[in-house]
Amino acid sequence: MNSYDEDAHVQHVWNLTRAGGDQVVIELWTDDYTVRVHGGPDDGHDADGGRTVIEQELLPRHTAAGYQVTSSYVVNDPAPHDDVEAEGAEPDGKPEACPECGSPVEYEANHVTDLREGEAWLCTGCRWGQYVTA
Repeated sequence: MNSYDEDAHVQHVWNLTRAGGDQVVIELWTDDYTVRVHGGPDDGHDADGGRTVIEQELLPRHTAAGYQVTSSYVVNDPAPHDDVEAEGAEPDGKPEACPECGSPVEYEANHVTDLREGEAWLCTGCRWGQYVTA
């Protein structure tokens, strides 16, 4: 069984692709230390150092090689959630108005499109959307 079949040990995943269909998956494990790369020139690469290695070494190296991050998402978040705001509460950073049509915007905690899912600011007029980023 490979890591694609069992992900209880995975905290966060980055999916990268480049022209020609090459794909790379980078996993940060729940120990917040172990990093594993699947696919591409670093297939099977293990690293210690956690998110720092991913953000400062692996992602820049793959980006320079022509890969683009197509998705990044939390799988199993080990962080405690005691200090998290009430579910559905609007986060900071609300746009003053829609940049496309000028209508007011509203917060949606779980907006779903064909390509993406998550928190978003949506226009009440043209339904333009901007995903909330951490």
